[in-house]
Amino acid sequence: MPKWHDFVDRLKDEGSTLAKEELKELVASAKADSNDFIRKQGRKMERYLSQMASGSITSKEFEGYMRDLVELTRMEAAALSQAAQTRAHRLATATVDLILKALVALL
Repeated sequence: MPKWHDFVDRLKDEGSTLAKEELKELVASAKADSNDFIRKQGRKMERYLSQMASGSITSKEFEGYMRDLVELTRMEAAALSQAAQTRAHRLATATVDLILKALVALL
């Protein structure tokens, strides 16, 4: 199990255990996606979470990196096939919902 999984699991979350599992699944599915761009975004998310878990970046830096990832994904989505656009949109939306709204508030 990646170190960042433990980090996410340790966050005090007011009962949002499901969001923690959703975050893990989001990263895993993005990293396994058939589209190169989406896979790259999944690897970035994992790297940023790992950096946050190790303390090598601050919560403010983490939030900025994730906001950049969301914006880049939204911009790139227009150039993707319809199926990939749907997956990219899900990645951006889930990142906002799971990370920027919930996780960052806990950090």
